Amino acid sequence: MTDDTQNTEVNWSIHVDGASNREGSGAGVLLKEGDKVVAEQSLQFRFNASNNQAEYEALLAGLKLALQLQIPRITVYCDSSLVVHQIKGEFQVKDPLLEKHWLITKDLISKFSKFDIIHVNREQNTRADVLSKLATTRQAEHTSALSQLTLDKLSFEQDTILSIIQVPDWRTPFLKYINTGAMPHNEPNLLLFRRRASFYTVLGNTLYRRAHSQPLLKCISNKEAEEVMTETHEGICGNHIGGRALAAKILRTGYYWSTIKRDCFSKLKACDNCQKHATLSETPAEELHTIEGLKKKLGEAKGEWADLIPEILWGYNTSIQSATEEIPFKLVYGAEALIPVEVSVPTLRTDLYDQSNNLQARSVELDLVEEERDISAIKQRARKQYIEQRHNKRVVHRSFNSGDLVLRRTEEARKPPGHGKLAANWEGPFRVLQNLGKGAYKLETLKGDHLSGTWNVSSLRGYQS
Repeated sequence: MTDDTQNTEVNWSIHVDGASNREGSGAGVLLKEGDKVVAEQSLQFRFNASNNQAEYEALLAGLKLALQLQIPRITVYCDSSLVVHQIKGEFQVKDPLLEKHWLITKDLISKFSKFDIIHVNREQNTRADVLSKLATTRQAEHTSALSQLTLDKLSFEQDTILSIIQVPDWRTPFLKYINTGAMPHNEPNLLLFRRRASFYTVLGNTLYRRAHSQPLLKCISNKEAEEVMTETHEGICGNHIGGRALAAKILRTGYYWSTIKRDCFSKLKACDNCQKHATLSETPAEELHTIEGLKKKLGEAKGEWADLIPEILWGYNTSIQSATEEIPFKLVYGAEALIPVEVSVPTLRTDLYDQSNNLQARSVELDLVEEERDISAIKQRARKQYIEQRHNKRVVHRSFNSGDLVLRRTEEARKPPGHGKLAANWEGPFRVLQNLGKGAYKLETLKGDHLSGTWNVSSLRGYQS
């Protein structure tokens, strides 16, 4: 080989390609010094690998070969668009197994003084493609620079998690797949399972789900899910909110499990206080059973009702309000509250707490709190206008003139006790004596006797003889 001085001046390049088919999996590596072929490698895999995994293994083999030869600068040519864009950081690595390949590859890349990777068409990578196919078929082809090797296992160590206290639950298949690559035996649709697994990642020994509402949602067991639902729905931060609103509040806190939406609706149906209000449409938390929550909690507390009022207010102040689309606690203090369930079942927010970073973030929140309050005030006014418009569309305006004959709604106190359900709902007719404005009227009988008090138009309707 050339010495170190010449190595820094020569353009070294690697052509890599991976192949996976029914006959097996393999990789081909072509190392070139300028236009001269220095080494060729054909690797056969003794394990099952997808096409993308084979591409990563080919890239890793090429990088390891270059490091063994102490090549400081390297250019890689690869015909896998996915691998090239993921290495460049242009594509997100969603597959858990590819993520492990990606981490090892980035670590090897950091050992080069200069690294570049270029995507080429398959026609420009024919020799590496031939070497990868040669590995899958294991045909003997002897050249002075060709070496045929065998790879017994994946480049990353497949860790096996053994626990005598962990009860298998919905997280177990995802943990096994991410850590060891093992597919569940009873899974009918393996492609669908792989797609679902791409939404999860493991930090330490804890499973997290990538989400839109939070960077990472902590995946919890069914028992922990029951505790979280109970605390959020009925505990100190409970407000007897609806099923979808309950699920949204739990997600915002940072928890997730596979049947969260269905369980939240089941929780709502199981609650006697919420039975008649269970609905599939999301109802704003402050409009859902704030009064009912007060009645239930304070009614059961008897003489200790005063001690439970803070719990009702806490639940109200930690729920998103439809008028402002914000949490009252946040509008007052500039930050979301840490609810008690986050202490009993810790989330990333509590585990990764740092005092110095928290103070800096808190200062930024306080600087922006006035702007958030102004935005919430605008949203509140817009909400009121929207509700007013919807209400006015349903309102049928009625008015009467002096002398018109009307019927008056029969109040419960004036219904004959012996008539029961057959009692008349309207009585009269009466004559309009005076229009007082704003829907208020003075009435008199047909004999001319004045009725005491005033009557609203909602309790009157026209009489037709």
